[in-house]
Amino acid sequence: MDYQQLRQKYPKFLYTGYSFQNFDNKLKLEFRYHIPPDHTFVHKVTFDNLNLTHSKVDEGLVFLVGLAEIFSYWKTTCSPQIQIQAGHLSPDQINFWHKLLIKGMGQYFYENQIDFTAFDFLKITPSGPKLTTSSSLTKNGLILVPIGGGKDSIVTAEILKSHYPIKPIIVYPATAASERISAILINTPPIIVRRSFDKQLLKMKTLEFLDGHVPYSAILAFIFLLTAQIENTPFIAVSNERSSNEGNVSYLGHEINHQYSKSAEFETDLNIYIQSLGLDTTYFSFLRPLYELQIAKLFSQMPQYFSQFRSCNKNQQQDSWCGQCPKCLSISLALGAWVGEAKIKEIMGTNPLTNPANIETLESMTNPAKVKPFECITTTEEANICLEFIQNNQTPKVKEFLSRFGDSPNTPPQFFDILKKAYANS
Repeated sequence: MDYQQLRQKYPKFLYTGYSFQNFDNKLKLEFRYHIPPDHTFVHKVTFDNLNLTHSKVDEGLVFLVGLAEIFSYWKTTCSPQIQIQAGHLSPDQINFWHKLLIKGMGQYFYENQIDFTAFDFLKITPSGPKLTTSSSLTKNGLILVPIGGGKDSIVTAEILKSHYPIKPIIVYPATAASERISAILINTPPIIVRRSFDKQLLKMKTLEFLDGHVPYSAILAFIFLLTAQIENTPFIAVSNERSSNEGNVSYLGHEINHQYSKSAEFETDLNIYIQSLGLDTTYFSFLRPLYELQIAKLFSQMPQYFSQFRSCNKNQQQDSWCGQCPKCLSISLALGAWVGEAKIKEIMGTNPLTNPANIETLESMTNPAKVKPFECITTTEEANICLEFIQNNQTPKVKEFLSRFGDSPNTPPQFFDILKKAYANS
């Protein structure tokens, strides 16, 4: 069944309700969705190691986590109406979610050949009660730092931990590398978040329903926002870099960006949304001023993590590197420029840049006329700079690129200065 038939058969997607329970530093959220007449879903998000002793769970933020989790279920039918029965949204907030769905689901639209450009393609209608959010009166000095399995969050945490106490958070399914890295970074148990999808959704993926990429980092952002409220942390320091602002392909006159929910544009929109809620929490990417190659320079000086980190999505469950995907190539380009081929082979077990099977993938990463792979990788310009660096060391073009330090309007000045000093001294 194509998307137009699905939209006709399933014209409405409903966010019907949510509930939560907290006990013994654990929090369990449940969200209920319905696609009439056939499909009802219960999505679960659980938190371990929260400091719930003196905190009240903000119901308004729980509602928003459920709103962010909609994407994984809505994509099955691409329904033209989303009815929000669980809570209320202002006109500006409706615009935020509409924009996030359209831009954040761009890869899904492109790969399923969906025309999303019509004025009436999507209507979001709230009909639930108005929920208020509350700002903590007293904030502690902790910085909430999400830890993944790759180099970026390592760099963020390593630099920040010498200036501020940090609280790590890991969202599952995580790689084995995430827990190893967290244990090395700081002797504090991380907050653990697990997302559990309804079994019916998993079955639908094998049938005639649609599937595709969702704005995962936006989902995480609202999970982090709820966590920050409970933990009384004033800052959420994620590790989205400057490279995430570049799109992959043009489709129906719109730029499609796999990393849209990591982009500076989304980050700015989110902070405006947070302010509209009356919250005094700041969400920012600590690494925003830097490209992958520049972050790799900082990471190259942290050899204690070389055997621990993983950035391969293909072999994530095997806790290894495949050596053939765009992520493996991106790491070999950016990090290889600093540590050399022998060290890349030691880290990954191979050098993806010398594998003839990777020629086509490398071409798609370096040729602006090609569709850039839908992965979190270097920009096209940056990939070419990396190759030039590897082949000819630091040419004037490479030196100019490495001297760039971009703007980061959402980053508090003290964090901007910390990164700028760390990069200048690297």
